[in-house]
Amino acid sequence: MKSQKVIFNLYNFAWKIALPLLKKNSVFKESYQLRVSSDTFKKTDIWIHGASGGEAYIAIEILKKLNPSTPLKILYTATTLQGLQTMESFCKSSGLHPNINYQITWFPFDGPKSMEKIVLKTSPSLMVILETELWPGHLYILKKHKIKTLIINARLSSKSYKWYLRTKTLWQQINPDNILATSQKDAERYKKIFAENTIVDTMPNIKFDAIPAIQNNPDDTFSIESFFTADIPLSILASIRKEEEIHLPEIIRQLITNFPNQIIAIFPKHIQRIKALSDLLDNLALELPLPWQLKSKINSPVDKTTIILWDTFGELKKAYALAVSAFVGGSLEPLGGQNFLEPVICGTATVTGPFLNSFKWVNREIFETNIVHKAQNAMEVCDFMVEKLKTPPDRKKLQKKAVEFIRKNQGGTAMAVKLINDQLHHQVHALKLDS
Repeated sequence: MKSQKVIFNLYNFAWKIALPLLKKNSVFKESYQLRVSSDTFKKTDIWIHGASGGEAYIAIEILKKLNPSTPLKILYTATTLQGLQTMESFCKSSGLHPNINYQITWFPFDGPKSMEKIVLKTSPSLMVILETELWPGHLYILKKHKIKTLIINARLSSKSYKWYLRTKTLWQQINPDNILATSQKDAERYKKIFAENTIVDTMPNIKFDAIPAIQNNPDDTFSIESFFTADIPLSILASIRKEEEIHLPEIIRQLITNFPNQIIAIFPKHIQRIKALSDLLDNLALELPLPWQLKSKINSPVDKTTIILWDTFGELKKAYALAVSAFVGGSLEPLGGQNFLEPVICGTATVTGPFLNSFKWVNREIFETNIVHKAQNAMEVCDFMVEKLKTPPDRKKLQKKAVEFIRKNQGGTAMAVKLINDQLHHQVHALKLDS
């Protein structure tokens, strides 16, 4: 289509202007050359692309289940260092099938001319895009060279949907072949954006498959279990971010005022906040007769009301298994939230704040069925935790509900792998017929 060619010529010209500026930008200093040249790219069978670490974990679940009977070349690209490092760590840990050969590198800048060189160099039989990582130049070149394109674990926020809808004339000309969306709402949005010949279905979110099975191994908690006595309940304030530390004094005051006989363990999200949190607790101790100590300094069981500031790594999950209730941070301020599934699958009464943008993939059912409680502010967090301290939940019952919820939402990886295998087989068969 002539108008399409004009649009992408203009788009390519815009990239020509932008590239010299990007070259000077310190953010792109190390990756720039790898993102403009086709030199390091190799021939591949499947090109998988995800933006960052979250998409890398989705790709890992897919790769774990790929079981090729013959050698298979995989190219994985990302637009962030976190995405690349996450995938490299997995591949180097021997998590791949022996028939899979892989290359991990930066996703190219989206100028159609340079993108075309890379697509021709890699010549994938199948393109797999994860979530919503859509680049017009990339899709245009894939469409031009008739490369089968799938969007897996697809989702579309209301904000993105409005933008794509305004420009749908463009997207309908470069539509992918298949989309597996994580909800019916997402599926309907994609149907309205892309052409009618894009096949859109729904699937469970692959992120549920990444949640490990519960292991009831007593040894898992032994190393910290000796710090606590059975007659003093443990409350956890977990993954506390710098921006929400302002809420901690009031939360601690309310917890201790309404339920004095407890131990409160504070786990900062970032260990470098220990000094600031130590100062905060020192100031709080001036008004509350409440001692606190660093976890690393504990050398005997804690048998009285106190606060423990956790300054050692890797023990939060173990502590969850001992706590009556837990607040999971990153959620009292608009920070996206942290993983609130970990405590609840340990049978811990779990509460979050209202800001959970990073966890929209966990559908509302988990809150509607009271598996996890979503508080609207710090006071509601306190109310929930005090209630659970006064009337502890049936731990095994809560754990069972959480596990059933997660298992019900698993299975997305199997659907994705089946689609990939089916389409790859179809493409290879078509190539044989053409030859």
